[in-house]
Amino acid sequence: MNVSTKGRYALRALTHLAESYLKNSNKPVSIKHISERESISNRYLENIFVTLRKASIITSVKGEKGGFMLARAPKDISVYDVLEAVEKGVSPSKCVMNIKLCNNAPKCGIRKVWVGLDKVISGYLKQTKLSEVAENHTPQQ
Repeated sequence: MNVSTKGRYALRALTHLAESYLKNSNKPVSIKHISERESISNRYLENIFVTLRKASIITSVKGEKGGFMLARAPKDISVYDVLEAVEKGVSPSKCVMNIKLCNNAPKCGIRKVWVGLDKVISGYLKQTKLSEVAENHTPQQ
C-alpha cells in the first residue's frame, strides 16, 4: 500500500479542521487558510475537498465567513474513512480489493498473506481517529 499525495494532503487538511473543531467548536475554515498553513496548493486542496464533501467527511458554509468544517466530531472520523474516500481503497494488493483482478487468486498461497496484512492495516487505520492525529500535529512552517 502506498498512500498518494492526495491521501497525505487530505489527512493534513483534515487534521487542521480537527484542530479547529477542538479549539473553536467547529467554525468554518477557508481553503486559503489551510493552504497557507499546510503549504498545499489551493487548487489541489479544492479538488480533494470535493471528494471529501461527497464522502460526507466535511461540509461547507458559503459566505464571507464561510469555509469548510468537519461533518462530525474528529473522534468519529478515522484515518481509514479519509483514505477510503480519497484513495478508493487502502489494501496492500489489488487482489484483496477485487479477487477478479488476478487469475491466480483462487490457487494463490500468497493471497492469504495479503488478506492478513489488509486486516492489520485496516484495523489500525479504523481505530486511529482524526482527534488523535490532531493532538500530535505540528503545522508546516
